[in-house]
Amino acid sequence: MKAFAELYAQLDATTSSNAKLAAMRDYFEHADPQDAAWAVYFLSGGRPRQLVPTRVLREQAMTLASLPEWLFEESYQAVGDLAETLSLLLPQADHSNDEGLATWMEDKLLPLHGLPPEELAARLPMFWSQLDRSSLMVCIKLITGSFRVGVSKLLVTRALAALADIDSKRVAQRLVGYTDLSHRPSAERYLKLIAPESEDEHAQRGGQPYPFFLAHSLQQPADQFEALLGPAENWQVEWKWDGIRAQLVKRDGRLWIWSRGEELVTDRFPELHSLAQCLPDGTVIDGEIVVWKAPDINPEISPDSGAAFALDNDAPQAAPSVQPFALLQQRIGRKTLGKKILTDIPVVVLAYDLLEWQGADWRNRPQHERRTQLETLIESCQSEVLMPSPVLTGKD
Repeated sequence: MKAFAELYAQLDATTSSNAKLAAMRDYFEHADPQDAAWAVYFLSGGRPRQLVPTRVLREQAMTLASLPEWLFEESYQAVGDLAETLSLLLPQADHSNDEGLATWMEDKLLPLHGLPPEELAARLPMFWSQLDRSSLMVCIKLITGSFRVGVSKLLVTRALAALADIDSKRVAQRLVGYTDLSHRPSAERYLKLIAPESEDEHAQRGGQPYPFFLAHSLQQPADQFEALLGPAENWQVEWKWDGIRAQLVKRDGRLWIWSRGEELVTDRFPELHSLAQCLPDGTVIDGEIVVWKAPDINPEISPDSGAAFALDNDAPQAAPSVQPFALLQQRIGRKTLGKKILTDIPVVVLAYDLLEWQGADWRNRPQHERRTQLETLIESCQSEVLMPSPVLTGKD
């Protein structure tokens, strides 16, 4: 834990990207692979659920520090961060024990979840007494699920790529899905991140998607767009739909559905499972999961207004169309999906791009070639839950 706390302090103390890269590379060079696995998880944005209720943490801190509640509250208001407040108030150890981040997470912190208050009251003081101030603050941030530090996933990717001397794009691809805690960080997973590239790596990816790419607004005036992007008649423009960006991955006879947040959401959209039957193995589609139904009302509409938007301008008002994201949110938060909600809030995938075809990475192929094959694939699939996202060309 102490080495990870020292890394946190170094990252928090600088705004220099080069200094942060150097600090992470130095940590990974010396860390045990199991500890490094958890460090990558947290630095890449992974956050397990809160392990101990905030109320219990506060009560234990007040008891150990012999503070009345009003004085604790005054201290908290002055500091502004619960973990830092507790680390300043609790009795300090002279030094931290030598146990690594993985041991702390797997043997001590994760097992705290769900324990009764009396058991927490016995364990927390014992754990805290083993940590110096900086390690204690990081420990409490891990317990509360509030660990954040000023590094991006891209910076973590660059640090690992420099350490392993491999292409950062390859590391980015391997990192997809790494923060999904359904697969706990392990030495094996970490070593795969930094392993030398192999010719057959692409064929061994299982259900792993490709890195998601985000769109950014152009800052230049509209009259400069052609100078940046080429003649307007060569453009392909797509609507930004009000849904969940996703990748459909079909390999080894199975279908995986990944969200842009690198969360596996296959089970949340059972109506899309039929695509496993029509999509051939070695296929990855980039698209948007949207609510698709006849709207209850038909206002004046546009794609980004938050209202319903019919794909076919000549279609009757009762035609199915993309519905507001608020409807989709009603499904996302549910643990179980009954027949009624599947009927009332049906979803489809509006496909943008074909990233993989017949097991080959198609991302470097021309856009028009990928689009043509995507439309051919969707037509042959004949599925009601998969359709191409309409495009506008320069002629439109």
